[in-house]
Amino acid sequence: MSAAVNSLSENPAHSINWRRHRNGCPFYRVRWYANSDPASGEPMYQVYCMMNTPPETFEEQERCLASRTQCWRTGEATTGEQAHISLSSVRRRKPAYPS
Repeated sequence: MSAAVNSLSENPAHSINWRRHRNGCPFYRVRWYANSDPASGEPMYQVYCMMNTPPETFEEQERCLASRTQCWRTGEATTGEQAHISLSSVRRRKPAYPS
């Protein structure tokens, strides 16, 4: 499985295996691995950024998921100020199972 994870054999912008987050950045794509084994180090999902500015921390990923109209990094670069995307504005789904 790791060979498939480390290579891109399909275009994330057009492939049905790469999904766009409905409230996320238009350039953010994610691909899930349903049969992965996280205990052995296999990833549960892979993130791809078509602007070549992938999230590097949890906070950056949350900003990607809350920036619906543009890449928050390129928005900061053009305006010269930090994008005002509050992490509290990210609406998480309720778990399907009780905790």
